[in-house]
This record gives sequence, structure tokens and C-alpha cells, in this order.
Amino acid sequence: MVNRRTLRVVIACLTLLGCLALVVPLAVESFLVLPCSTSQADAIVLMAGSRQVREPIASRLYRDGVAPKVLLTNDGVRADFSPKHGRNLYLVEWAKEDLVEKGVPEDAIVLLKYTASGTIHDAENTRDYVRAHPEIRRLLVVTSDYHTRRTLWAFQRVFEGEGILIEVYPVPDPSESWWRRVLVLYIEFLKYAYYFVMY
Repeated sequence: MVNRRTLRVVIACLTLLGCLALVVPLAVESFLVLPCSTSQADAIVLMAGSRQVREPIASRLYRDGVAPKVLLTNDGVRADFSPKHGRNLYLVEWAKEDLVEKGVPEDAIVLLKYTASGTIHDAENTRDYVRAHPEIRRLLVVTSDYHTRRTLWAFQRVFEGEGILIEVYPVPDPSESWWRRVLVLYIEFLKYAYYFVMY
């Protein structure tokens, strides 16, 4: 039979674990999620992934006159078949189709090249485009809220010495469950630590 002292220790440990399960994700979230910027830019950079969440924000920012161009990063992933085009489109091509449907003119959308998948490569490909277009001096990068710190870090690292102002626009995902959110935050924290060490 369990004595009272052992029972108290078990209850205290479970309570502590419960508190940590609530507090630690909040601390990780407050570190990863950067504040929103809505200042004027020369181009919006829409990071690949989470299309249903990120694209509506990028299109709204364009329609609100925040920037005259939308640059789409390219993760090199081929997706669904398009009857209109008669082939499977890459996700970046579907993103362009979606943005046009949401009111962004086709000539305001730029599909960036693909070299490799990853935030650091997206930053490098964006830099290559910006170098060829000296009129671009300010970028607003639209991405998922948990991804903002790593995105800003990678872009600032890649654009160091280029004289380009880079800001981020965090997009939350209201459909995300609490447990999914915690998992995403921990994975992103590990990715940020990896970037910090490797790049």
C-alpha cells in the first residue's frame, strides 16, 4: 500500500510536470514569435509552405498597398494535377494561381528559383533576385508566426552587407490544436538551434 508521503511526492511531481507543460511552450513561443510589421516594403516575400494560412495574408498585404511585388520562394515540391495547364504543378505555381485568384496581378508575382529546400536557401535565392533588382531595398517576409525568428535570422545573415531592410510578418494558424502547436514549437526551436550552430 502507498503511504501518504509517497502519494504527496507523486502528486507534487505531477503538478510540477503539468505546470512545466503549460509554461515551457509559452516561453518557447514568446522567443520564436516576433512582432508584426506592417511598414511599407518594396517587395513581399511569401515563404513556401502552409499555403492556406500564409497566402491570404500576403494577398491582403498586396491589396492594401504594402508592396508592389510578391516574391514566392520555391521549395521544389511538385503537387496536384492542373487541368488548365495539363500537368502537375509545383507548389510555387499553385501559390501563384491562388494569389491571382485573390486579386494579385500576375505581373506582380515573381517565382524565385529553386536550389534546395530550406529557409536559408530561400533567403539566398531571394538575395540573388534582389541583387538583380536594385530598386528593392525593403523586404517584408510573410511566414507562419512560429517561423519568424529563424526566418529573420536567416535573411539577415544572408543579406548581411547588402543594405536591405528586412522585416517579418507573422501569420498564426487558428485551426491548430494545442498539442499540435506545442509539437510545432519544439521542432522549430530545434531547427533554430541547428541554424544558429550550422550557419
